[in-house]
Amino acid sequence: CYSLEEKRFLYMNAKWGHPSWMPDSRHIAEAGNLVYDSNDGAYKRLAGIPSCRGDHPSVSRDGKLRVTDTTMDKLGGKETDWGIVLADANGGSHVLLHQFANNQGARSWRRSHPHPAFSADGKRIYYNVSDGSWTRLFVAEISEPAAAAPSR
Repeated sequence: CYSLEEKRFLYMNAKWGHPSWMPDSRHIAEAGNLVYDSNDGAYKRLAGIPSCRGDHPSVSRDGKLRVTDTTMDKLGGKETDWGIVLADANGGSHVLLHQFANNQGARSWRRSHPHPAFSADGKRIYYNVSDGSWTRLFVAEISEPAAAAPSR
């Protein structure tokens, strides 16, 4: 990491996977359920989230949710299938949003990965699916939790 303002290197990580900025503009979400501090490279591993393979993490703008893609062999499925996993960024709970074959679609030297990402307003998750003749963009809507019924 490099500080443009200070014109100096802050630290180096010799092995990056698929980093993405977190909403605080200081921390970096990384494959393997890691979160790096961009000031000094200190990191922590998030507990209670499944270990994913493929893993292109994105964090919601409020920092509460983390979405990533994975091959399904880590979650009991076939290695050739992929899934989109949405997790509580503090660990403890997660849900498989979508499972699909990802071995068709656009033809290139390398198949596209789903690369899920939150919309700017945090209400949707976008990701690629290559399960047919074309690579398609899918959209998952995030609903607000239902209000608790009034007690009597």
